[in-house]
Amino acid sequence: MSQLIVVSNRVTLPQSGQAVGGLAVALNDALKDHGGTWLGWNGAQVSDIHPLEFQEQQHDQVTYVTTPLSHTEHQDFYSGFANNTLWPMLHSRSDLMVEDPTQFHIYQQVNQRFAQKIAEIAQEDDIIWVHDYHFLSLAQHCRQLGLKNRIGFFLHIPFSNAGHWQQLHVANTLLTHVLAYDVIGLQTQADQDDCIEVYQTLLNTAIKHNTIFYQQRRVLVQAYPIGIDPHAIQQAAKGDSLLLQDYFDPIPKHNVPWIISAERVDYSKGILERLNAIESWIKEQGSDRFAAIQVACPCRMEVETYKNLYNSVNQRIALINQEVSCLEHQPIYVTNQMIPHHQLMQFYRQSAVCWVNSLKDGMNLVAKEYIAAQDPDNPGVLLLSCHTGAAEQMQQALIVNPHDIKSLKDALSKALDMPLSERMIRYHALIKDLEVNDIHAWRTSFLADLSHANTGHLHEV
Repeated sequence: MSQLIVVSNRVTLPQSGQAVGGLAVALNDALKDHGGTWLGWNGAQVSDIHPLEFQEQQHDQVTYVTTPLSHTEHQDFYSGFANNTLWPMLHSRSDLMVEDPTQFHIYQQVNQRFAQKIAEIAQEDDIIWVHDYHFLSLAQHCRQLGLKNRIGFFLHIPFSNAGHWQQLHVANTLLTHVLAYDVIGLQTQADQDDCIEVYQTLLNTAIKHNTIFYQQRRVLVQAYPIGIDPHAIQQAAKGDSLLLQDYFDPIPKHNVPWIISAERVDYSKGILERLNAIESWIKEQGSDRFAAIQVACPCRMEVETYKNLYNSVNQRIALINQEVSCLEHQPIYVTNQMIPHHQLMQFYRQSAVCWVNSLKDGMNLVAKEYIAAQDPDNPGVLLLSCHTGAAEQMQQALIVNPHDIKSLKDALSKALDMPLSERMIRYHALIKDLEVNDIHAWRTSFLADLSHANTGHLHEV
């Protein structure tokens, strides 16, 4: 009987009190259903002379196989080619892209190391499901090792257009490597269209019915919008474990509506654009209408771009508070701490507005989780950037242009003044779609297509 092998950059190891919702739950469920193995980085770094071994542990019919990265691998594979080259390029910021041949070489070495481990553990009929931009070349190395298994790939971030791919010197090599997969899964129809355009433009591939024909292979390109588990999130949101003083000093006022934004501090999230709009709105209409709560978690601080942005965001918030605060009210409250998932859902439920302002986002699950966390009898309002994948599905949100400060201010005013009747109409339409297209439907749909994928070479193209 075939088993499922999942590969992702990080592995969520089983532990008590594990967060509900999200990718980890969906992958764990899939692995338990099929039986199988989850392979990835354990988050540790070791010296370059330390042996890089994989460790295994078993839990509920799932084998977790993890490895550390060497310091060089972390610097050149993770911080380097993955996050300083691919991440900006795929988010349509090729102007921020840094390309280093040494880093690409290490990226290939890490992909090959994971492929060798897969070759050791995979049986002939096992299905392999690879996740995200860290492993664009993994299937190519698996094929070179002789694996003929069905191998699928899902990209959790956007797929940029041909103009940005053309800025990458190794684009054709990487794109050819990706065609070693049998299914390429993307978040949105727009990503699917961009992917097909890139292959037609850069590799001159033949394409029919979302299938790429290239050098005796055929590869399905399909959009699978990722979902959430709305019922689990609703249960978590009803809890009462949230202690504001654990995260804020001073704590946000309860006598005004909360506007919450939660994200990693990344240039793709539109944080500074949102702060500019908030400042402009306050100067026009006063600082006592709301409390803006910003959860801004630092990430990739070893990358200079991220370190500078993190400092800029916190300095900008401090400056706005200094300029427009009154004695009894502070307009913006920020925490740089990672809030446990169940407590974050309680924040969402208590917030009158959630503002997702991404400049480019594969999906953005914050938008979906916010709606799932709401009180059905008194739901809040979602302000959602038109540049998120979620905007394709969540048209009942207030869709905004994150680059247009007037659009942002008008939407904020509409959200704060929206009557309960309209809020409920929008909420019920949104939650119905989230319940139908949930995280389980997403993984079932992808694995069904991968299970039926043609793994052999075509006799005739």
